[in-house]
This record gives sequence, structure tokens and C-alpha cells, in this order.
Amino acid sequence: MRANRVSRRVLWPALILLGCISLGAGVRPPGLADVRDVRTFPHRDFVRVVVEVSREVPYQAHMLKDGRLYIDIEETWIGKSHRDPVTLEAGQGIRRVRGGQNTLRRARVVMDLDGPYHRNRTYSLPDPFRIVTDLYPGEARTRSEQEDPTAPVQSRSEFDSRPVRRVVIDPGHGGKDPGAIGTRGTREKDVVLHVARRVRDRLRASGLEAHLTRDSDVFLSLEERTARANQLDADVFVSIHANASRNRRTRGLETYLLDRRYDGQTARVAARENGTTVERLNDAQRILASVRLGYNERFAVPLARQVHRTLYQTLKRQHREARDLGVKRGPFLVLFMADMPAILVETGFLSNRSEEKWLRDREVLDTIAEGIAAGILAYREDHGRRLVAGR
Repeated sequence: MRANRVSRRVLWPALILLGCISLGAGVRPPGLADVRDVRTFPHRDFVRVVVEVSREVPYQAHMLKDGRLYIDIEETWIGKSHRDPVTLEAGQGIRRVRGGQNTLRRARVVMDLDGPYHRNRTYSLPDPFRIVTDLYPGEARTRSEQEDPTAPVQSRSEFDSRPVRRVVIDPGHGGKDPGAIGTRGTREKDVVLHVARRVRDRLRASGLEAHLTRDSDVFLSLEERTARANQLDADVFVSIHANASRNRRTRGLETYLLDRRYDGQTARVAARENGTTVERLNDAQRILASVRLGYNERFAVPLARQVHRTLYQTLKRQHREARDLGVKRGPFLVLFMADMPAILVETGFLSNRSEEKWLRDREVLDTIAEGIAAGILAYREDHGRRLVAGR
């Protein structure tokens, strides 16, 4: 018995020492998930920090009174390449973001804030699994706001007095993500890049400042797409896509607004554009879709209606068989992350043989681009008249 006690007294310190040595030496235990990336996205009213993990794992966010927010990520290892602090510019609400291995089986990401009181919201997104924290400079949120993740964060309604001068066009997918693929091999990423370039050129010729989120065959995450628009302080964001359906007879044009409400077909479209599955289009994403509706919905609604109506009328003049599926609503993450009125346009169904043929024809694509651009320009004029009338 005494020998057992002695052995325990020797064994436990040895194990603790071994653990400390392993942690300090960066010896990774088997079976852990990995932090793949830590990214920051400064927005006009807040800063978003995204931690990408190789699989879904438990996590907890904690706010400290000394002006730090940290996220503990269980069963996860953070490599040395993601432990170096990232310093942000002054005035963005965060001084720096840094990572470390809190224990052998727990990674920790720390955000050093400019002050002790910040509104914040942490949530996760699937495929790939990402832990997202939005930090808003200002007073701390009330207890009821903290307990209700659907409580909207109030933002300025600056579009009430802001004319449309700068537009960002987002060609969906790209690079390793081809998007929908038709029966003849037509790739969504190629179709929408052609259309987006023509929309940009048409808008520039009409005096608007227009930018693309991508101008080549490269992959961009949803965060990167809207971060570019937000950094440019755009007045309008239009994401362009080509559709697909299990029913190959389905055809037509449709335009989407952000909303948590949706039907079965919209769920399939949103899941595909979000890079996930219908089963993973979960409550968290519906919460996201409800957070900012009050901020820019009244600007996005007329934008969607004008662009959709003009696109359909323009295409119908040349192709009488064009079909109008209307303006719809759904939980599209690329729209949620935009700071300005944002819509998503589906230009046709690559899964439909007739529409795939259209979407392979450059003249048809140019007509689609003309319709989208004309709709944006019409919205600019209508919005300008509302600004004048409201003075």
C-alpha cells in the first residue's frame, strides 16, 4: 500500500510535467480538430472575426471586464501559424486577435478590445465549420439582448439620405467551386462571371462606379465577397448566380431577398448558394437571416423588384418563352453579411436543357446583363427621386 502511495506521488507530478512539456513543445494529441484559419473583416459598423475549424466542435465565448473576449474551442488544436497576433487599425473596436493552445485539447482565440464595453454576437456556420464573432463598438448590450440572439443590432439608416453612386457585383462561385453544372458541362462560375463583367461595364458607361468581387476564376468565401463590398462602402450589392433543380423541367428567372422564411425549393437554392445542405440549413442560419432585416429591407425590396422586373422584360423581348418566377425570400448568407441593400439574382436553370442552351449563348448572356444593369440604373433614379422628395 505504501509503495502505491509513493508511486502515485511520483507519477502525478511526472504526468503534469509531461503535459506542460508537450503543450509547450507543440506536441499535438491525436484525434483533434484543427484551426484552419483566423480571419478578420472590418465592416462599417463592426468587426467580424471568423475562426475556421476542420470539423464541428463545441465552443464557448466569454467576455471579460478588462476588455477581452475569448473563445474556447474544445477538442481542437491551433497550429503555430495561427498563433501570431493580428493587429487591426485603430478605431475598429479591436486592437488585436491572437490564438493559443489553452490546454492540450482546447484552443483559445483572444480578442483584445479597445474598451470594456462592446456589443457582440458569436455564432457558428457550417460547411466549412466556422465560429463567427461580430463586435460592435459602443455600450454593452442589456441582459435581455444578450439572452435573445435574434434581437436586432440597431444600425444607422444612412441610405435615407445617400444616393446610389457605387455598386458591387458579385459573380457567384469560382475557382475550386464551379457552382451548378449543366448536362452539357456548362459551369455556373463561368456564366455568371461573363454576365457580371458586362453589368459592370454597362454601369460604368452610365456614370456609376462599379466593381466586381472577382474578375477571374478564383475562389472567394462568402465572407470575402461581402467584405470587399463593405470595404468599398458600396451603396448596392448584387450577387449573380445560375440556378439548378432536381426537376429538370423547372425554368425561369428569380430574385432573392434576405429572410428567415422560405419554402422547400428556396431551401434547396439557399443551401447550394451557402455551400451546405438543406439538412444543415439550421436554426442558426435562420437567426442570421432575421438579424438585420429592419436595417436595409426597405431599400432592398424596391431594388429586387426593379432589377427583377427589368431583367424579365428585357429578356422577354428577345425570348418570348422566358419565364418569371418572381421575387422570393430566403436565408442567403452572402446577403446577410452585406452592409448595404443586397439581392441575389438567379439568371436561369442550368439543369434545364433549354435554359442551359441560353446560358451558353453569349448574346443571351449579354441581354441578361443588360437587363440587370438597366434595373440597377432604374433603382438609382427611383431612389434619387425619393431622396429629393424627402428633403
